[in-house]
Amino acid sequence: MADQDFDVVVIGAGPAGSSAAKRARDLGLSVALIDRAVFPRPKLCGALISPRGNKAVKRVFDMEMSPEMYLVSRQVAFKWDGEELNRFDAPYDLTYTYRLDFDHWLQQAAVAAGAVDMQGTRVETIHDADNLLELSDGRRIGYKVLIGADGAASPVAKHILGAAYDPDKIGFAFETEAPGGCDPEALMSIDFDIVHWGYGWNFPKAGSRTIGLGAIRSVDQDLKARMARYLAHEGVDPDSVTIKGAHIPLGDFKEKPGKGNVLLAGDAAGFVDGITGEGIALAIESGAEAAEAAAQVIDEGRPQRADRAYFPRIKYIQTDLEKVRRLRVIAYSSAMRDLFKEKLRTSTMMRSSLFEVLAGNATYADIEKRVAKRAFMSVAQGLSSWPTKLARRG
Repeated sequence: MADQDFDVVVIGAGPAGSSAAKRARDLGLSVALIDRAVFPRPKLCGALISPRGNKAVKRVFDMEMSPEMYLVSRQVAFKWDGEELNRFDAPYDLTYTYRLDFDHWLQQAAVAAGAVDMQGTRVETIHDADNLLELSDGRRIGYKVLIGADGAASPVAKHILGAAYDPDKIGFAFETEAPGGCDPEALMSIDFDIVHWGYGWNFPKAGSRTIGLGAIRSVDQDLKARMARYLAHEGVDPDSVTIKGAHIPLGDFKEKPGKGNVLLAGDAAGFVDGITGEGIALAIESGAEAAEAAAQVIDEGRPQRADRAYFPRIKYIQTDLEKVRRLRVIAYSSAMRDLFKEKLRTSTMMRSSLFEVLAGNATYADIEKRVAKRAFMSVAQGLSSWPTKLARRG
């Protein structure tokens, strides 16, 4: 027997979980929002909030970041193992924040909407048959629909799918906050050759620079050594900063992110763009879609069909991420290396396409159609969207 029952219980109070909780409350459902951390809490992420991300916040939360939460810049550089290939102005303002502040802001909004705040709470056991969670403090929480928004190493995903991720396909990232404040219009740079099958980022913030890199973990490379090399390129002594690491999805999204009345959203579902690194917008969107699906099946009196209601709602995300897998061959495969470097240096089409995607004004299907007209797309045909090791395994 439960000590307390809810329509929806959300595990994970980051952008995906807070979005699910806020949207579920707006739809009139009772909600518990659980996270083992106490907010504000740090989170490894470059924290560029794209125009698509800002639109998602406005749509789901009816809020906009206040100016003191972010730094604005349009200055961008593409790099290649430290070599600057191209410097240009973005077509719109780029907003950089700290996840410490951003996630807390969203979590507070969900609680203000009526979600029961259970931060600092660890889930010990999920009892599917009883639709019940057993918490570390002994409480038993009942639910009609459970939403796992608990990150790339999601215990909820492990519970329903047997594993949180495929260890061969998951990404891994290192990141640090480099000291020194940044002025408005400070340069943002992306290094496309500091790692294989990944990239590095140097994002300006109000009081520091966030420098990191991420790649598919199974690729044969020493990511720690590459992080040290990258920091040196960016003018930072690796021994002077604290470097943290975490798993990130880089194309390993779940084909069926849920089972029965248990749904996965955000990183737990693998919803991260393997080219741009966009994950925040997809987290907010998928969290809200999970809440919509929950409301639908609870109203119908069929909560066990939540997965069937949810899967069509997030198909647009999965379809675009599948396109990312195909297009990233152009960026990551050794066969395309020299051509990709040249396009980064010279192609306005590639540059404008990237920013259209970040703005939510174009899909990767649109980009693929444009790329297909170019000669180098024919070279990419037949190459695997995963590293050679994984292509052979498949």
